Amino acid sequence: MTKIVADDLQNDEVSSLVEYMTAVSSGQIAQHKKLVEVTGLSNGKIKFLVNKFLYTRHLPGYRVLETAGNFEIVRLKPEEKRTEQHETLSPTMLPESIGLGGLPRWGKPSDMIEWEGQPPPMKKERYKRQ
Repeated sequence: MTKIVADDLQNDEVSSLVEYMTAVSSGQIAQHKKLVEVTGLSNGKIKFLVNKFLYTRHLPGYRVLETAGNFEIVRLKPEEKRTEQHETLSPTMLPESIGLGGLPRWGKPSDMIEWEGQPPPMKKERYKRQ
């Protein structure tokens, strides 16, 4: 005799599991509140049928755990996402205060400092196929 503990399922889901197991298998199934007793089926067949039941009932958050010949239907709780607090830049944090005072600011082209000496080399053109 194998026991299926379905504490995480609702009562109507447990009764649906019993109905499903009796319909698709030849074993004897008895329900005692949220405990289902199965006789006449192998453990592999029981686990397969319970997983198939969870899949057909669209219950992706539930899994079947096997412990010492008994099965337990548990609900997996998603891991809570931690919100990281990012440092927000405020208008009081000017570039001069964080060590970026020498960077040019956006402005008119006439205000930009002209190059002293040679301009930077141009990129070489690649040969194009014709």
